[in-house]
Amino acid sequence: MLDAKVRYAATGSASCLLFDSDMLLEKVQNASINMLRSATAAMGVRRPEVAACSVDMAGACVAYSGADVPLTIGVGTSGPIDRDDIAAIEAFYDSRTPPVRIAISGRTHDGVNGLLTGRGYTAGVAMENWWRPLADMPGRVIPDNIQVQPATIDDAELWVRTVAAGFQESDAPVDDSTLPPRMLDTFYCFGFADGAQPLLVRRNGEVAGGGVLHINGDTAHLRTTSCRFAHRRNGVQTALLTVRLQMAMEAGCRFAFSSTDGIGASARNLERFGLQPLSISFLMSRMAIYRQQSA
Repeated sequence: MLDAKVRYAATGSASCLLFDSDMLLEKVQNASINMLRSATAAMGVRRPEVAACSVDMAGACVAYSGADVPLTIGVGTSGPIDRDDIAAIEAFYDSRTPPVRIAISGRTHDGVNGLLTGRGYTAGVAMENWWRPLADMPGRVIPDNIQVQPATIDDAELWVRTVAAGFQESDAPVDDSTLPPRMLDTFYCFGFADGAQPLLVRRNGEVAGGGVLHINGDTAHLRTTSCRFAHRRNGVQTALLTVRLQMAMEAGCRFAFSSTDGIGASARNLERFGLQPLSISFLMSRMAIYRQQSA
């Protein structure tokens, strides 16, 4: 549970600013819901046979973009809900046969987690959510051999394969021609949904990575970011952060948010730009009822 006020102190500063924690968490949740809706709509255009859809249910946005797709999720259970509400969400998914996944965040209403646990849900890996105000943020110089440019719809295939492959590469390069269509469809929706601005990075003339800036009102979300294995530790991520934060400030955003899988290289990059931990989120998941019965 967060304190009512969140302190932000820039690196090296002796003073700090105070912000309402619930206001910040609400901004994160509202943006997450809007991004989910727009990505689901994008899936409906890219793969109409999937019958992607999103509905408002039990105070949440409940979305379907196909079985075993990250976009098939329920987000926004910040109000009081009971067993009947959960049953309605489960019925939505059980009729379509994917696992039921419900996001738990800093705004999730007390009791939801326990209610889900009692119905057989298990918790997934925790995500660290980061933030910073955008006032008085110093600029940075990008090396001449790195260019960050907006990706257009004509760049969609290149952007999707670049970013998806970057996410799959841990200790060796990945051949992007081997990536499954389901994954490529998902990254297309992450990058080219309404409101998303995808960016491509080139280093020494070669495509090196990409990311997304998603603006929702006065908040900017830095997400869906990866760097190809051959170009890591050469300033690609730093350049992406620099450009997106500058774009956010030019658009009049007051806050920037991002998320990482725990504390790793991505988290350290965010820290270097003054982003600080805000909250933890994770998924509660349960297989579809029909799978449990047929097991």
